[in-house]
Amino acid sequence: MRVSLELSNRKNKEKELLNLKRTGEIVFSFIGIILFGSLCIGSFMLYGTIGESAGTKDLAQEFITDENIKDVTAAQIITFLQNFFLYLGAISLLCTAGGFLSIIRIRKNESVGKVLIATAILGGVLTLFAGFLGSIAYLIAGITNVSKNKKLARQN
Repeated sequence: MRVSLELSNRKNKEKELLNLKRTGEIVFSFIGIILFGSLCIGSFMLYGTIGESAGTKDLAQEFITDENIKDVTAAQIITFLQNFFLYLGAISLLCTAGGFLSIIRIRKNESVGKVLIATAILGGVLTLFAGFLGSIAYLIAGITNVSKNKKLARQN
């Protein structure tokens, strides 16, 4: 009888683990997805339009003449800016995908918090802190998830 009570208590604790509300982590992950997603969309839009704009070419040429730069052409500056926005868009797209995956797996996997923390740190650094706010949202969600998992592990 005592063994059956212990088994039922274990089953109840396992059900509690599955039914644990992860609303905070999901909300902060979703906020991070929105912020990294908007950075991604904006970066790809700038990548596509910066080379076609006559104003950009004029601005680059004006910069070259004002700063008295002789080694760089306006086309090189525009190419550099295009490559930068392409890089920024690709990194923020990866961070957005990391957020989606974490929301999908947040209740099933204990390592989601660590993935969110890693995505926050790498996303912030690799976007040259352009994704700072999205990184903060992911970091909050990741730390909350890890602390809840540790608390649950201590209870068992």
